[in-house]
Amino acid sequence: MAYVFHNRNENKDKYDELVKEACWIRNMGVLLTLGLIVCVILVPFSLMSLCVIGFGVLSLVYLMYKHGNVMNEAGILASGVSGENRVFNTLRQLPNEYVVATNVPVSYGENRSEVDALVMSPYGMYVVEVKNHKGLIEGNCSDRVWKQYKNNGFERTMRNPILQMRNQKKILFGMNKKRKLSVPINGLVVFPSASDVSVGADDVLYGLDDLNSFVMEKNQVRVKPVELCRVIKAYGIDLNMVIYDLFAFYKKNCPELLEGIGG
Repeated sequence: MAYVFHNRNENKDKYDELVKEACWIRNMGVLLTLGLIVCVILVPFSLMSLCVIGFGVLSLVYLMYKHGNVMNEAGILASGVSGENRVFNTLRQLPNEYVVATNVPVSYGENRSEVDALVMSPYGMYVVEVKNHKGLIEGNCSDRVWKQYKNNGFERTMRNPILQMRNQKKILFGMNKKRKLSVPINGLVVFPSASDVSVGADDVLYGLDDLNSFVMEKNQVRVKPVELCRVIKAYGIDLNMVIYDLFAFYKKNCPELLEGIGG
């Protein structure tokens, strides 16, 4: 089983903040409603009371509108976090020589991004970009936007995630070069909840059944143990948590790579 290291998930933090905001708006709405009821029952009718009630009703309508928008945004974030967690749990089933870091912030120069899942192993590095869109996804690997069709006929556009994933690979290549790390970098985009994806690209996957076999296709040992340890440390993982499994893998499968380092 792979070791999975979870970094802070900014989308989860944003979701928690939105839920708190929605609760505050709901509570304000309840208090305002009670205030309006008391005003109608106890305050004598007058032009002033009518204006106060009218203002209160308008405020209540606004709060309801605001609450709906906040909950909608929170629902989108929750869906994304749910999809990421499903992918992380699937990657956890990879063999012991794999190490997975989630929500990894990366930057090189002015170019910044966050890798949903960064898989590191004796075979190299894998960038996994997760998009939890449902329905049919259509487009072309060179298009700037793709289209999403749901079962009810709803259509929307989304930014091409292949371009995002390739940009993340470019950032990682720059970071590794700066650190004098020579490690092959592959990447894929996975739609865990899509019913079908038609984009004419080999590095896009829908569903989770073939995710790990896809990652394990390039299973030729290309990274020396010392280099892999440097990579793992460079991306914020405690080497002590994984060194035993990595040493056991190299000792069993390619002991010649351990020569000169106590293997």
